[in-house]
Amino acid sequence: MSSKPRRSTDLPKAAVEALRHGNLIEAIKVVRQEGNVGFKEAKEVVEAHIASQPTLKKKMDKVLVTAQQKFVRWMVGFLVLAAGAVLLMMLG
Repeated sequence: MSSKPRRSTDLPKAAVEALRHGNLIEAIKVVRQEGNVGFKEAKEVVEAHIASQPTLKKKMDKVLVTAQQKFVRWMVGFLVLAAGAVLLMMLG
């Protein structure tokens, strides 16, 4: 493992493509595998690349907001179902 993070321009093409599709986790995996670096360093390299690309940063921010909204909807649905199950058990 190198002690110095790679420059954002050294991002592998597969990682850039993953980011274009909004897949941050896949981009980090590619950097880890192709750069033979640990998770922290790979994450820093990917984040540096995103920070250097304003349009990509805006897209990744939107991806994050969408993921958070989906998670909240899923949790609300789960809680409604759980409350319904508890109510049925109490009535039954």
